[in-house]
Amino acid sequence: MAVLAKPVNVVPVIKEKDSKIFIKHFNDSKVSTEFLESCKKAGKLFGTRK
Repeated sequence: MAVLAKPVNVVPVIKEKDSKIFIKHFNDSKVSTEFLESCKKAGKLFGTRK
């Protein structure tokens, strides 16, 4: 079996001056509960595949 990619074991380091921007961007990028509910409703419409 071929190895396509190696795992990344490095934790990103965020500089102090960029931390506020990073946190704001991270919080804005989170999936909202409304989006999750709409995905669940769509899943019920299409049913399950067997």
